[in-house]
Formats: sequence, structure tokens, C-alpha cells
Amino acid sequence: MLKVQVETTVVDEKRGTSAKSGKPYVIREQEAWMWFYNRDGKPQPHPQRVRLTLDDDQNPYEIGAYILDPASLYADRFGQVAIRARLRAAAAPAQVAKAA
Repeated sequence: MLKVQVETTVVDEKRGTSAKSGKPYVIREQEAWMWFYNRDGKPQPHPQRVRLTLDDDQNPYEIGAYILDPASLYADRFGQVAIRARLRAAAAPAQVAKAA
């Protein structure tokens, strides 16, 4: 799974009115850093800044280490793979040692 680091709980909001429906909308985003892989499947040495979209009633992610939850992947309305990042806390080192 992809590693993610959240370093701030600041949430940026984008507000507007939908051109299609005429209804107001709010997009809530939080900054994070994610470690990706190259085309050969090797981890990149440095993280990349990403924006996480939060649900309307979702609290921001707390500062800390996370992994990308498998629930982030789904089939969209065209049957294609889509991603909506959902994070779960990374296991603490003591928990990892117990699981081994």
C-alpha cells in the first residue's frame, strides 16, 4: 500500500455554483505527502504533495502516518478503475512487531 504523511490539519474549501444544476457546492481538501512507485515498481525516494478530498461531514485527518485504504479503489459509472483517497492509520512499530 502507498504510504501517506499528513503534516497539517488545515482544510481548504472551494465554493461555487454548479453550471449544470445551478446548486451551490463545496469541495474540501487537505494537503498530504504520498510516496509513489516508478514504472518498474520501485519506490520513489521522495514523497509527492497531494490534495485529499474530504467528505462534507468528514473531520480532517490528524497529523501522522497513514496508508491508502483498499476502500479507496472502486469501479466508476463507466466500469473503469477510479480512486478516491481514503486513509487509515499506519500500524505503530510495536503493533507490526507483534503481528510478525
